[in-house]
Amino acid sequence: MESVIRRLEKSKNIALVAHDHRKLSLLTWLKKHISVLKIHKLFATGTTGNLIHQHTRLNIVNMLSGPMRGDQQLGAMIAEQKFDILIF
Repeated sequence: MESVIRRLEKSKNIALVAHDHRKLSLLTWLKKHISVLKIHKLFATGTTGNLIHQHTRLNIVNMLSGPMRGDQQLGAMIAEQKFDILIF
């Protein structure tokens, strides 16, 4: 197996994903860590991203909503190694 060393920048690309019944838990966690998250670039599917922005005022890059294949957009970005962190 080949090793890959990747240098992480201070500001990370973070994907945020939550099923409908877990969105409140994600919002609670985000509010607790809002001061740390402000420096990062955050991505989410449409509904989740809109809720996050409404409740935290964090800047979010919104994909399509999950039923419109926003989850596949995030999946493609994961496959292309566009994210440093995925929070699910």
